[in-house]
Amino acid sequence: MAARSIYYRSQVMLTFSQTEKPLTHFSPSHLLVHYGELALKGRNRDHFEETLVQNMRLALGPESGSTVRRLYGRLIVLLTPEAIWDRVAEKLTRVFGIEYLMPAITSEPTLEAMSRAAQEVVRGESEPRTFGVHCKRATKTFPFDSLEVQRVVGAAIQGVTEWPVKLKDPDLPVKVELVNHAAYLGFGRIDGWGGLPTGVAGKVVCLLSGGIDSPVAAHRILRRGATAAYVHFHSHPHTGLESQRKVRELAALVQPPGRWSRLYGIAFAELQRRIVAQCPEALRVILYRRFMVRAAEAIALREGALALVTGESLGQVASQTLENLRTIDCVAKLPILRPLIGLDKDEIVKQAQRIGTFDTSIEPHGDCCSFLMPQNPATRSTPEYLETVEKIFDVDAEVARLVAEAAVEEVGAPGSNAAT
Repeated sequence: MAARSIYYRSQVMLTFSQTEKPLTHFSPSHLLVHYGELALKGRNRDHFEETLVQNMRLALGPESGSTVRRLYGRLIVLLTPEAIWDRVAEKLTRVFGIEYLMPAITSEPTLEAMSRAAQEVVRGESEPRTFGVHCKRATKTFPFDSLEVQRVVGAAIQGVTEWPVKLKDPDLPVKVELVNHAAYLGFGRIDGWGGLPTGVAGKVVCLLSGGIDSPVAAHRILRRGATAAYVHFHSHPHTGLESQRKVRELAALVQPPGRWSRLYGIAFAELQRRIVAQCPEALRVILYRRFMVRAAEAIALREGALALVTGESLGQVASQTLENLRTIDCVAKLPILRPLIGLDKDEIVKQAQRIGTFDTSIEPHGDCCSFLMPQNPATRSTPEYLETVEKIFDVDAEVARLVAEAAVEEVGAPGSNAAT
């Protein structure tokens, strides 16, 4: 079923999954946090869960007043009476590792108490909708089973609303979690990004251009639990400052909440001028990319990163043929990860729109790789020929100068202990 974007009183947008009709007058006391593949981590599951809990606390910050707890394979956020719950939820939806959230209340774990609590939540909702109740018990010591909970609580909701029951993809999913000596009743479902918690997969350096592709690539690799530093190459003063401003915004959009990273801005125009003046025109972009990879790798070694991340997609432009990618890759000792390599432009655009980077990415700017772009770029280069062309440069000195003159700034939460 199509997702729906809802604005609440805080004007924060939350995207509800599997429901077109979330409750309009609901003030939850808790958020039930559900994760996906973390449950498959076996003996490492405790480590992954604890990392996710710490990331949630960092995202919320001490000012939220909310408490995050682990309870037998599930995570629960206790909201303070002063908390604006949808703002808390919006922050948590950006925490990698969270599959979805359910706004919830708690009650005594009796059939009568759970039924009354559910009726109070839905009472007064004028718009009809389908609903379905699903119960999960962490322990089996209760004097009733999950099916009985579903039947009794479902009948109680239907008794005050007359809504029809629909167990698969209802407008309003209702989930009952019985943990220890309490019952948690969740209403509706808010999508998160899923994936793995930030910090469990090592560090990478992401090359950000200011366009559509590279922030999507960064987001996809961060969703797999990596942390990142960012590198941007610009051609100022031959191009404007727009790309640098955009990259700051894009890095902030993909950066996990509650954490900070470094953004390296590298002035590339001087080297570009000499490449244009002294090298074959068709090879310009490939030469640009080879120097970019070398400089980014030098920064990766400084940052303790284990790989580079780029936004290339196979065959999308001339520099992204297999032959040219091989020629570019051979100058790196670290692996170059390309999360978008098999995606077409439409797929990448849709992902950029979903993660919220598209509008910033399409703002006009001077791209350093398009600066003095050749009319007929090479599509089938070889490493051997490029090495011959580059002999006119002191490659190590050029890379050292690029890195030494880089402008460094912080992205995310400056001063936080959660450096990535």
